[in-house]
Amino acid sequence: MKFVEKIAAHAKQFAGDRKVRTVYIGLSYCYAELENGSSGLAFVFKDVHSAGCNIDLPARPLAGAGAATLLDFAGKGSLANSVCLAVANAVLNPLAEPDTRGDFIEHFRLTPGIRVGMVGHFKPLVPLIRETGADLTVFDLDPDPFSGILPPEDIPRVLPDCEVGLVTATSIVNETIDDILLHGKDLKYLALIGPTTPLVPEVYDGTPVSCASGALVADRERMRNAVAEAGGMQVFSPYLQKVNVYLDRTE
Repeated sequence: MKFVEKIAAHAKQFAGDRKVRTVYIGLSYCYAELENGSSGLAFVFKDVHSAGCNIDLPARPLAGAGAATLLDFAGKGSLANSVCLAVANAVLNPLAEPDTRGDFIEHFRLTPGIRVGMVGHFKPLVPLIRETGADLTVFDLDPDPFSGILPPEDIPRVLPDCEVGLVTATSIVNETIDDILLHGKDLKYLALIGPTTPLVPEVYDGTPVSCASGALVADRERMRNAVAEAGGMQVFSPYLQKVNVYLDRTE
């Protein structure tokens, strides 16, 4: 079972007969809100917007559909995964019990020389990590050849030699997460980062994930508007509450 399908299956256990009030699909994020007011986010890859005047989804309309129906979008394409994950986060995130609040990096102590693999270029974190003296390697899609950033093809070769992994949760959307987790299974610590991140521990059973670092929607109205107006994290971060859930990896 793909990781995105695992998340959807777990969310369906709690979705019941809840209906989706609205879904906004922006240029960078998808926002879903249930009729009970709970809401969630998921990343949208921009290449889905190049498919002409209509983008296929497994079903429409989204507004008014059962949450379980949209959770069945899992594994049916990038945009379908974005819708599914936004709905899954709307269902699951109210169940979250955060251990800390704020950016993940504020609560994680890096030491000089420790090898960190960052999958997805989190630009604001890069200087914070490097000033600790950690040895940082960044992987990202289509890197500039002079940037020092490595392409995803290098993950199987380089990531297993790291000690800490910081992985973007957008990898759930494009379904690269399964291979990333496989190559990161022996890391001492692995954090999944970003608003797409589900915040309930159960979805990480059997994975090497040590920390789920995501976000709760704090202002639904402003968040809806920000996503509808093509906003990303720089625009809507004031309407989020960043939280971290630490996972037991002793099993």
